[in-house]
Amino acid sequence: MRNTLYGLMLVLALLTVGIVAAQEDEDAGFVVPDELRGGEIIVYSPFPDEQMIALSAPFTEMTGIRVLNIVISTGETYSRLIAESGNPQADFWLSARAAIIQDALQEDPPLVIEYKPSTLDQIAEVYQYPDSTFFTGVGMYPLVVFYNTQALEEEGLDVPETYLDLLDEQYRGQIVMPHPATSGTSYSAITSFLQIFTTLEEDIDEEALADLDIYEEGWEYVRALAQNVDQFTRSGRAPQNLVAQGEYPIGIGFFDAVYYLGVDGFPIVSVFPDPIFADPYTAAVVNGAPNEERAKLFFDYLLTAEAQAVLLDFGNYSVREDIDPPEGGKPLAEMDVLNYDWQLWGELREMVLDRFIDETQVEVPE
Repeated sequence: MRNTLYGLMLVLALLTVGIVAAQEDEDAGFVVPDELRGGEIIVYSPFPDEQMIALSAPFTEMTGIRVLNIVISTGETYSRLIAESGNPQADFWLSARAAIIQDALQEDPPLVIEYKPSTLDQIAEVYQYPDSTFFTGVGMYPLVVFYNTQALEEEGLDVPETYLDLLDEQYRGQIVMPHPATSGTSYSAITSFLQIFTTLEEDIDEEALADLDIYEEGWEYVRALAQNVDQFTRSGRAPQNLVAQGEYPIGIGFFDAVYYLGVDGFPIVSVFPDPIFADPYTAAVVNGAPNEERAKLFFDYLLTAEAQAVLLDFGNYSVREDIDPPEGGKPLAEMDVLNYDWQLWGELREMVLDRFIDETQVEVPE
């Protein structure tokens, strides 16, 4: 609640001094009905308040709708929505992978509802999830390995260039990453490793893919990596902060937080291993949201050029083709992007999490 009030106060302060906001654009599909002007929505998101303030301020100016941000990890959002099912306290869930949203849809009752933004045709087709009425890409940041240049030099460590490099003996106890049970970041990482390091037959059927035993090569990599990880954090963004502060030389996580810390002057640098996880993050309207129609309007707004430009300032890649990557970000065309099977990993989430704990003996952090 403290974060929420602080975020709201800053939004109002920014609006007071004046913001050059986006304008309602009927041609782009973003229209504000009079009956929805004013009021508020509550958003669950791992985005820090500063980012949500910048992202939501133009929306508030255009619509009069205040956006209250609750800073919370993806895994914790999932648990909270289950606990609040039947009496939802939030209206919108921002920044979750399609695999996680798919899992949320399988809950009884579903945690989110079907909605495709009216501004959908403004984004690249690859991010529209045309086969689904529930998923829409909002932004993207690749999964990277990052390091503190000073800490790495002090420890006499080499720069890790590949995922396999992370298994080197020199990195024992030098790596920090989130726990997959509490962080969507880490779940994306672990399932990417299972997919990358497992050799499968080309004609394997879907039923066989759901058998986690066939990913033994991937589990071998995960077990070895866990031996070198000194801490599995609860939050997906904690590793970036710990590495930036020099508490660990190396971390695994998403690019946006690394970018943001680099802009702030911390000696933190990203490595883009191939193949790289670069699926977009999505968003969803909460099932039973107290302010459902306003939450849908916020979803429409997130795909506008104005909102996407704000995301860029925080190290996010835009899902629009008319906006370039963030400064210092590797162009998508130069990456070997992993063809991540988000649907499979969404269906297997609980099984993967149980298996991860069995394989690594790493319990969920408090």
